[in-house]
Amino acid sequence: MPISDPIKKQIAVKSLLFVKICRKCYARNPVSAKKCRRCKSKQLRYKKREKSK
Repeated sequence: MPISDPIKKQIAVKSLLFVKICRKCYARNPVSAKKCRRCKSKQLRYKKREKSK
């Protein structure tokens, strides 16, 4: 179901796309994370994002 309200859409995009992913165990971590919450690895990457069409 598409979200029509721009403020709610901005909140949803931020919570879904602006995270760091652990390269070792693929856990989702907050952007401020320095190491993984699950496996304590320091190999983190930002979640890939594409421009919407």
